[in-house]
Amino acid sequence: MGAQESTGRKQQQVIDVKDDVPRDAKAYKLWSNIHQAVKNHSLPCTIFVKKLDRSDGSLKYYENGIKLLKQLKHPYILKFLDGTCTATDVSLVTERVQMLDHSIESLSIDEIQSGLYHILEAVLFLHTKASLSHNNLTPASIFVASNGEWKLGGFEFSCPLKDSHQFLKSQFSSSVRLPEYLPPKEERDSSQTTSLFSGDAYSFGKLIEFVLASRSDEEEKVRSLREVAAQLASGDPAQRIQLPALFAHPALSNSLIQIIEFCNTIHLKTDEEKDEFFRDIVPRLRCIPGDVVARRLSRLLLSRYVLLEKRCQSELYPALLVPAGDQNGILPRDHFQSHMIPEILRLFKVRESAVRIILLSHFHGYARYIPHERLVGFVTDEVIQGCFDSDSQLVAASLRALATLVEIAGADAVCPWPISKTFANGSPMRSRTSASATSNFFSVNYVDGTKVNDGAETEKKVSAVVSGDQNGSWSDEGIADWNNDSSWSSDWKGDDKSTSDPEPETAKEIPDVVESHSSTFRVNTPPDSKKTIGSEFEISVPTQRSLEDELLADLTPKITTTSLVDQLTTLQSTINALSAAKKVPPKFAMVDTVEETEGWDETMNESLTSVEDVVMKEQK
Repeated sequence: MGAQESTGRKQQQVIDVKDDVPRDAKAYKLWSNIHQAVKNHSLPCTIFVKKLDRSDGSLKYYENGIKLLKQLKHPYILKFLDGTCTATDVSLVTERVQMLDHSIESLSIDEIQSGLYHILEAVLFLHTKASLSHNNLTPASIFVASNGEWKLGGFEFSCPLKDSHQFLKSQFSSSVRLPEYLPPKEERDSSQTTSLFSGDAYSFGKLIEFVLASRSDEEEKVRSLREVAAQLASGDPAQRIQLPALFAHPALSNSLIQIIEFCNTIHLKTDEEKDEFFRDIVPRLRCIPGDVVARRLSRLLLSRYVLLEKRCQSELYPALLVPAGDQNGILPRDHFQSHMIPEILRLFKVRESAVRIILLSHFHGYARYIPHERLVGFVTDEVIQGCFDSDSQLVAASLRALATLVEIAGADAVCPWPISKTFANGSPMRSRTSASATSNFFSVNYVDGTKVNDGAETEKKVSAVVSGDQNGSWSDEGIADWNNDSSWSSDWKGDDKSTSDPEPETAKEIPDVVESHSSTFRVNTPPDSKKTIGSEFEISVPTQRSLEDELLADLTPKITTTSLVDQLTTLQSTINALSAAKKVPPKFAMVDTVEETEGWDETMNESLTSVEDVVMKEQK
């Protein structure tokens, strides 16, 4: 049952073949066809295919290579995905890689040193852990992964050291392996060697010569590597450098290698070693070409163990998570967008509070470089999710990131709640400054050939009206008090009364006529000299009515006032009419008496009493 399910799952796998690897690759010495492909519509991969000839006995070598590739697990050994062997053909599916001989020209000397160092690690792993000799260290067995790492493959001729002589003694082995990378013939024919794995050491020296073929000796690193290659390719096996000794050699040491090795083993380092490493990591990264840092270190510097180091958060990420030119970043902008942004987006899928807080703490530095569709979609959703977490620190960081998103994409695209207009914009909409509006207002005026006034005092009185007229249009009509000019016009009328009283031999101020909704002022010459003195200078300031005032104009009560004398007369008439109708007793009736000029005196009560007696007698 389990075998059937496994077979069913295997049949469902789909591999879409894309481009063919150019035929001049050295790997075609071992394979018939090499294709770049995609497995299950998502996983990039490389397919190696070999059409077998039953007469050459090659099947056992390919079976050996697939078996070892499936068993060996190392960071710098080619990753096995799938493989099958039949009597007629062999197919091998691995991670997506490029051929070394097609990539070597585009690599810097730092990357070459790093690649050789990692291949050396894989070879020594094969020697010490698996007790196997590779026996085919050539450019056909070295591949370059998408992240720039070199991977060791080509295990078809690998075997234990004691079986190497017999295993490699075949026609197929002699026809496939590149002769320039093989030890001298007498060494291959001898079953006894004075040095263990001397054949792999010789091939490694020839590999160094191949990768440096187009390099100039002007660089110190190149000269040092050539010296190592010459010692490894010595004809005398006893004179060759032991491969483990190369780890400490300066030729295979640089900042790139040291940073990679430290980050890969950071969980094994002490606090003192971590402090020393992160203290100068930024200057060391600046010494490495930006494209190399982006291609080789982007993912490594954002790995879990590195990400959670406190010194890394304070020393490295402020410079790593922003592009060069923005806050002194390390990576150029194009490399930052092509390599660092995808790694940041990948980390946003990790639902771990510590990782998310670190990403959000530097969000303002890289948010604007995220593609817009990813920013307002995936990233915004993740930031909003953090706002609902129970961790207060995460919520605070998420809200700060949300504010950054609003600045970049706008509130409508970011905020999860409805957006509406709640606050009015009360700032004045200035078309030009008050100074420019009044620059043509004041001028020197002459009356009968005499200089009147330079407008200094008029400027003080009119400045408020000018600024009100210039800046009187507000964004919100609901602010009626700010748009009401009636109080201003009343002040101007009071000023007019004061200016209407002429003073002898004193120059008169000539104010301008201020027109509503206009920034221009004109001086009107009085056409009729018979009018009241000063009336020609009267300033008319029509008030600007708001929409609310116009709608409520008809509902405003019109109250007219009367004088006090008229009010008393009307009141007296009303009292008389009421007295006649109700026949008020005479003692309460109002009687007209002659007004005494002396006013009220002490005889007041007597006069009142006598009047009352007279009235009582008449009634009787």
